[in-house]
Amino acid sequence: MTIVVESLQQTMTTENELALHDERLAPIIPPLSPLALLDKAMERGITAENVGVMRDLMQMVREQRADEAKAAFAKALFQLRKNMPEIYVDKAAKNAKGEVAYRYCSEEEITSKLDPHLIAYGFTTLFSQAQVDGKVAVTVTLMHEAGHSTEHHFTVRPGATNAMKDASSADSGAATTALRHLLMKLFGLKSHMVNAPADAKIEGEFISDDKIAYLEEQIKETGFNREKFFQLAGCSTLDRVTEGKYDVLVNALAMKGGRA
Repeated sequence: MTIVVESLQQTMTTENELALHDERLAPIIPPLSPLALLDKAMERGITAENVGVMRDLMQMVREQRADEAKAAFAKALFQLRKNMPEIYVDKAAKNAKGEVAYRYCSEEEITSKLDPHLIAYGFTTLFSQAQVDGKVAVTVTLMHEAGHSTEHHFTVRPGATNAMKDASSADSGAATTALRHLLMKLFGLKSHMVNAPADAKIEGEFISDDKIAYLEEQIKETGFNREKFFQLAGCSTLDRVTEGKYDVLVNALAMKGGRA
């Protein structure tokens, strides 16, 4: 009897070891995504019994895609904020005596530098304005190519009217002011004072031949749109790229190639 029990125990132990060994060797099958589950359900056809399940699967697919778009948006925005362009004070506001009261960056200065930078990282913006409780409110919608977008708002009081400026002009000026402040706050832009025409916007010397060759190689390797690249570079040929722009362009190419 003892011999039989011991033999049975050894057999069970051997079977357990073999089962454990087979389990370790078995391939790991990843769980099916909601989209894959929906595809399988579609293959079987929609019936009265599974229509509720199909509806739930479609909602899961929408949520999954929204989460993926948000993740792509966040990653691209992080890379964008690491390489913001410099903007320069280019306008002056004067008082009634014709004296300069303060200086500021115009909407044209901001957008001319910001828009190519946004496009290079897969972003674009939409602008709208409205009257809210007697104030001028502007909204900037930041959209990413993956499909996610966010809305940002800024409100200001309209300026006073005078003989040279009617209500519409006052509202337009207020909207422009709100837009400038919103864009600068949203993207963390910092304005730079221009102290002398000679060094107003110096970005260094033109890059060397080896850097030109590197940029050309990376543009071809990453498939970066050349038109967008030169918009970001602020020039039309690689031999006119300055040292001050070089690192920004390299980072943009790295982002496009998935190395950032």
